[in-house]
Amino acid sequence: MSERFANYLIIGNSAAGVAAAERIRELDADGSVLVVSREPHAAYGRPLISYLVEGKTSLDRLDLKEKGFYESRGIETLLGAQFEVVSLDAEAHEAFLSCGEKVRYGKCLLATGSVPFVPPIEGISGRDNVFTFLSLDDALAAQAAVDEARVCAHAAGRACRVLVIGGGLIGLKAAEAFCHHADDVVVLELAERILPAVLDNEAAALLARMLDHHGISCRPGVSISELRGEGPCATTALLTTGEELDCDVVVAAVGVRPNSALAVQAGAEQGRGLVCGPDLQTSLPDVYAAGDVVQVTDVLDGSQRPLALWPNAVRQGKIAGSFMAGARDAEPFEGGFAVNAVDFFDVSLLTSGIINPSEDAGCEVRTDIEGNAYAKFVTKDGLLVGYILLSRPENAGIYTALIERRVPLVALDAGLFDRAPLNLDFSAEARWERLHALCPFGRDGKEEA
Repeated sequence: MSERFANYLIIGNSAAGVAAAERIRELDADGSVLVVSREPHAAYGRPLISYLVEGKTSLDRLDLKEKGFYESRGIETLLGAQFEVVSLDAEAHEAFLSCGEKVRYGKCLLATGSVPFVPPIEGISGRDNVFTFLSLDDALAAQAAVDEARVCAHAAGRACRVLVIGGGLIGLKAAEAFCHHADDVVVLELAERILPAVLDNEAAALLARMLDHHGISCRPGVSISELRGEGPCATTALLTTGEELDCDVVVAAVGVRPNSALAVQAGAEQGRGLVCGPDLQTSLPDVYAAGDVVQVTDVLDGSQRPLALWPNAVRQGKIAGSFMAGARDAEPFEGGFAVNAVDFFDVSLLTSGIINPSEDAGCEVRTDIEGNAYAKFVTKDGLLVGYILLSRPENAGIYTALIERRVPLVALDAGLFDRAPLNLDFSAEARWERLHALCPFGRDGKEEA
């Protein structure tokens, strides 16, 4: 068995892994850094895959970093399925690759991200026209299948239909992408509304109506009980309502799960994700984790769950890299909260924090509807703890800063939650200066002298 050594082994080549590698190299110019990933591509912007399918961007514009990024920083890469890490011996500080090679390491980072959850629907397994939508290869394969299905459907004198299982962020972005390739796109969501984790009923209904205008039919409260079809492809979906829908391609976008099997098999402690300390070290010696695979404490409600968001992965990657490289001033990771910014066609959506509080949570809620624009603000104990902004992006940066810095609302401008001049184009520091002008409190929430 051939083997190699790396001072820093990074398993995963997306947001968290690349951020960690870059930070390590900033702090340690000499230690060897090896990035290993089963994906064959250089790091790319995973949130951009729907825009690639839609035609808004191209493959050469998906790269997360500039050409020569790895080489210029002396970062070695092993990319491709043959280099997937299949087992980890944390005590011996050894990782074993699918090609049979062994990597001995000093410190290791698990930046393995998420894996798509495929629902246990009868008839879904082994179908040639059922796809997930999490990676670049997923998106390209699904696009090719839809384009081929459209040609066949039109030749037969009928419309081409794509069924999307799941009305979350991934499912709706997939639906938006494929509505430019198929004649009919239907989104099925078992919950009572689309985007159940980031919207309330009013905003979800408003967004669904706007999506319908673009040819995307959203059906909350409905899913698939069985996929039927002779041969390798599903041609009919039996819905939970008893109705049957013809289909050409099915996209399973129900959600994601932490890709933690490698760590758990090595003995790592896991809750809803890998359990890590403030330095993002797992329960395994010299093994750290960052990104979607990590269980995060929500600083707003105290719950613990993965926070599968790109900015969170980048932040954790930098922090983990700092501790791995021994930075004395490394910032500990104490938790975070959800912040989402996405668009659907010409509709902007920004949400953050607690947006559907329970009746006994002690929260106050303010909503504002004006045409297709919807705003919701959730406050508790004099603090902003969450918001929804649909087609109303004004001041989103300020609202997020208010939540993050726990700024008391009592001293703020009374019109802060009204429509105001757009602040999203200003830097974070400029937004803080705007906030400071409205409020006499400092960044730590204490009144300044």
